[in-house]
Amino acid sequence: MKKIILGFVLISVTLFSQESKESKTAINRLKTDILFLSDDKLEGRETGTIGEQLALEYLQKRFNEIGLKTKTHPFQFNDNVEVDFFSNNEALYPIRYSENGSLDNIDHVDVNFGVHAQELGYSDYTSLDVRGKIAVINTSSPDGIHPHSKYLNYHDLKLRAEIAKEKGAIAVIYYTDDKYAETPVRKFKKINSAGIPVLFFDDSKEKLTTKIRAKINLKERRVKGKNLIAEVNNGKENTIIIGAHYDHLGWGAEGSLYRGEPAIHNGADDNASGTAGILELARFYNKSKYNNYNYLFIAFSGEEKGLLGSNAFANSDLLNPKKINYMINMDMIGRLNEDGRIAIYGTGTSPRWDLLLKENMLENITITTTKSGVGPSDHTSFYLQDIPVLHFFTGAHEDYHKPSDDADKINYEGIETVLTYIQNLINDLDDEEKLLFTKTKNDENRKAPKFSVTLGVIPDYLYSEKGMRIDGVTDGKPAYKSGMQKGDIVVQLGDMKVLDMMTYMKALGRYVKGDKVKATIIRDGKAVELMVQF
Repeated sequence: MKKIILGFVLISVTLFSQESKESKTAINRLKTDILFLSDDKLEGRETGTIGEQLALEYLQKRFNEIGLKTKTHPFQFNDNVEVDFFSNNEALYPIRYSENGSLDNIDHVDVNFGVHAQELGYSDYTSLDVRGKIAVINTSSPDGIHPHSKYLNYHDLKLRAEIAKEKGAIAVIYYTDDKYAETPVRKFKKINSAGIPVLFFDDSKEKLTTKIRAKINLKERRVKGKNLIAEVNNGKENTIIIGAHYDHLGWGAEGSLYRGEPAIHNGADDNASGTAGILELARFYNKSKYNNYNYLFIAFSGEEKGLLGSNAFANSDLLNPKKINYMINMDMIGRLNEDGRIAIYGTGTSPRWDLLLKENMLENITITTTKSGVGPSDHTSFYLQDIPVLHFFTGAHEDYHKPSDDADKINYEGIETVLTYIQNLINDLDDEEKLLFTKTKNDENRKAPKFSVTLGVIPDYLYSEKGMRIDGVTDGKPAYKSGMQKGDIVVQLGDMKVLDMMTYMKALGRYVKGDKVKATIIRDGKAVELMVQF
């Protein structure tokens, strides 16, 4: 093993030494690829758009230049429902339980919580006639919204709309005066109709006009995305998958942390950097002596919309998990900092990973590891197929999911360092047997808790000490208004100590919009207390 490692070190110096001609050529290729992929003419590479297609065609060309043939793997998904809506009440909007239809000066009736629970001896419809009228319903319940509510089975808004329909109502308008009750989202991807128009009034009930006029036309939108696959077939039984997503946020309609007029989100780091990385690795392994496995290079789309492309591939006939040795994923590898810190996720998915990472450590990097195979990038789709995974990430930053994530801020030598490290790992495993897969502990227990509020910060995902260190603060958000700054370490929210990202999210889950809470942060080594209003 030592002989193999040392042998590769010599090779890696030849390939990646910053003073070598090949290194300069590789950096120029990285610049060329990232500059193209993050150019305004691709309009942010949103899945299902012309920008995605232009990026795909470029990647096809680059793989062909390397000498690899490609094939596309199309997949379909529901994008946001197309909403054509008019009403004489500005605060009204349709929700996902709505049927299409028109309301022409219709009277409404206050039905309180809209609960009809005969088995509990309770009904909001007693002595009420809603036939031919609109039922106005509070999204709370007779004893509030909490896990121990006597009316828990009636919290569901679709069910209450269906009950109203059975009672003869021709539409439902929801509202709420309970901060713990549901406020339905305006944007949704699937219609789950209750059979009548269902709207939400985002204001106090008293402001609702006596007569309601509205026209609702909702239409689901099926959109096609495309993964791109290139293969180095060495005629072996098992295959290594190396992947990165090439899509981004387009004009920032969804997922953007930017506040302002719509703008192109070029996504140079997220994730033109990882996409350029797979091209470089494909170039190397297409003509490499490390050929005891086949290689599959996949540029995924739909990652920003929820790992759609990788999930579609992982659940298709194109993947036989039993024939996959492991999967390497690269997402945002373009901002290696002065400490050379790389976050590596999935180290618990094979017993080989921890020692391998140490054996191949480079002098100019430090690593932060997370054992779980579940995380916010495409490696998760393969872990869920019982495949060992590693995910590489150089950290979030103030330009994350903003129009300012541009190519001029990329650390190209840093990308080269990350690729060198990945190559060392792959080459070291070339003469070993197929890796053993292990489930990582507490995957179910460590799922991110649900929360309805946010501080408006970018966490430092490379931080491994106590607390949650802030890497960026969004203007106008609660953290900004409270006085939090980049570099602050949040160690307590309310009465809950913040030990890491998971406890931070659990703490957020305790609060709703309008709540005020005392936050304790560490700034310049001293504890500071700030008041945060969500």
